[in-house]
Amino acid sequence: MHHKGFTLIELIVVIILISILAVSIAPKFDSSDSYEAHSHRAQLIAALRLTQQRAMQQTDSTDGYCHQIVFDRDYPRYGIPDRTNCDNTAFPAPDSEGKWSTDATGHLVDDSYQISFNIDGEPNPQRVAFDWMGRPTADCEGGCIINITHPTASALQIIIEEEGYIHAF
Repeated sequence: MHHKGFTLIELIVVIILISILAVSIAPKFDSSDSYEAHSHRAQLIAALRLTQQRAMQQTDSTDGYCHQIVFDRDYPRYGIPDRTNCDNTAFPAPDSEGKWSTDATGHLVDDSYQISFNIDGEPNPQRVAFDWMGRPTADCEGGCIINITHPTASALQIIIEEEGYIHAF
């Protein structure tokens, strides 16, 4: 008579693997605030990569475009306040209906999430710009760390390497 089933060793190995995964992954998503912080980090990485690709595709230095992301001083927001003036780090005020102007790379975080951004711990406004080879310039020249913070969630980081590689940490 031949019995089918799992051995005790196989069951113990599976339980150990599930325990390891639960201990390492669960704390990252312990609340909706933590989930929001991870979501905003992913969205910011996408915006940085879009801006970097625009810089590498629009290589004509006479086109007058700024290939940068600016972190606002007054609000948890990032984007491009003025695509043709690279020195402008001030975002326009909301319109008469209370709506903020944004572009494809910009984002305003709802105040209820209490999420903030900074580069290497320095106060905003700050800029991450890219040259025609996709390397970081401005306040991120030579590489930098963008911090995404929330009062109850663990600190998240985006690292931009000296040669332009953008990744989460």
